[in-house]
Amino acid sequence: MIPDRPHFDLERRLHSQGYALVAGVDEAGRGPLAGPVSAGVAILPQKLSGDWVKLINDSKKLSAGQRETAYSHLQGEAVAVSVGFSSSQEIDSLGISSATRLAIRRALEKMPSRPHHLLLDAFSIPEVNLPQIAIKKGDAISLSIAAASIAAKVERDRLMVQYASTYPQYDFENNKGYGTAAHLTAIAKFGPTPVHRLTFKRVRESASGKQSGPAEIGRNAEQIVATHLGFNGYRVIETNYTTRLGEIDIIASQDETLVFVEVRARQRGGMVSPAESLTSSKQQKMIAAAQQYMLDSEKSWSDWRMDLAAVELDRLGQVKRLRILENAVEE
Repeated sequence: MIPDRPHFDLERRLHSQGYALVAGVDEAGRGPLAGPVSAGVAILPQKLSGDWVKLINDSKKLSAGQRETAYSHLQGEAVAVSVGFSSSQEIDSLGISSATRLAIRRALEKMPSRPHHLLLDAFSIPEVNLPQIAIKKGDAISLSIAAASIAAKVERDRLMVQYASTYPQYDFENNKGYGTAAHLTAIAKFGPTPVHRLTFKRVRESASGKQSGPAEIGRNAEQIVATHLGFNGYRVIETNYTTRLGEIDIIASQDETLVFVEVRARQRGGMVSPAESLTSSKQQKMIAAAQQYMLDSEKSWSDWRMDLAAVELDRLGQVKRLRILENAVEE
């Protein structure tokens, strides 16, 4: 039975077993259509005292004002509290579960002291070599997890308010990236922004106004790859470059290297992998198109390569994984 308020019993039990620094871990923002996913980590003092303790609760049960007040006290009273993020591009590239675990690892890396034990909401994180317990609805049970949920929610909400000033049409200051009717209407009217999660079905459908077909899935995959490259330091120069000799999906630069990228998307479990689908004939056409681009380019490029962006789709056509295979085509 879930208690009315989170308690400190689990933490005290672990303290008695010698785990002095017990950290609660929770995330915020798995469901929105835009913005990052955030993860909070909080270590509370072993001896709790003060009225601030009564403010700590599952962040979903608190108003925005209550969360801000509670977070302010946590920053002064907690042994340590930190928040990590995974961007919308990383969510598109890795999938929401892997991106959430990445945000957790980043939050843990920011902690001034490494925790001795973790208490997590709902799922464990095997990539972290620490004792840990995953608790279903942990933010309603453990005071430390509830504290982490507040930190994750407040910091993510603050970031979405910053995005609202950059993208005022989407009302991020109010919907925080969730799929409200007004938000979906804005996507349909203005299209997705760089902070939208392009692999999320409702973003694609709102942007297109209809269910995604194979051609549109391909175009979405190319847009996702271009966004992913930009996030990782590439400069996207041109997309869908076409000549009579062939075509290139994306042309980008990485430092002083010109990069030609072929985007291939396949559904999970398909008989032919993206790499295998890059036939010899297709490779020759890509090389011919790349050579034509360099002849026409105003800049002289001394170094160039041809990469393959392998995009894995689930049965609904949503991107689950994205891999960049460098030098997939050699002249």
